[in-house]
Amino acid sequence: METLNRSLDWLYFGVITPFFRGIGWLLSLVFIRPLAWMHTPIWLHVALLGTLTAVFSLQIRRLLGVDEKVAKFNAMFAEKRRRQKNLQFIPDKYSREALYRVTDDELNNDFNTYLANHYARYVTVYLLPVFLILAWLNTVFSDSFLRHVVGIPYAIGVPANRFDIQGLTVTAVFLLSYIVSLMVGFFVKRKTTENATK
Repeated sequence: METLNRSLDWLYFGVITPFFRGIGWLLSLVFIRPLAWMHTPIWLHVALLGTLTAVFSLQIRRLLGVDEKVAKFNAMFAEKRRRQKNLQFIPDKYSREALYRVTDDELNNDFNTYLANHYARYVTVYLLPVFLILAWLNTVFSDSFLRHVVGIPYAIGVPANRFDIQGLTVTAVFLLSYIVSLMVGFFVKRKTTENATK
């Protein structure tokens, strides 16, 4: 057991931690320093990273062929449902009911498999990039860093108000930018597809 613990410690501290530190250093070199040299406001910095992450998510979605897989499943499912409806023409009641049960089980199994794969793709496309980038961003723009640079632990400060909201956090600005960028991306894609089919 002690050997296993030592191996896991080595894996975490010797491989995983240095790997993520290296990725963080590279991301900072490419995305943080150039904008810092241009004196970009922190909120705009975070918003730009949210937009870039949304573009990255849309590219992953395209590479994984999510739309094609959804269309393929819908066509296959509709065809199986159509064939199932033809079972009503079987004259023997017991044979008809047995075949309905078998086809229902098959459709349920297909749908459950599709849902599992669909949600796994969505985790890969959306949640994983957001989680990893936010984990990194919250170390780069930590509360102590924001207090030192901006004077408050928020990316955007707001005037005094009755809701006692003092500002928008790095996470809030990032997610707002990410979601708006995804919405714009899907809108542009839909318009492009509509124009291509005309």
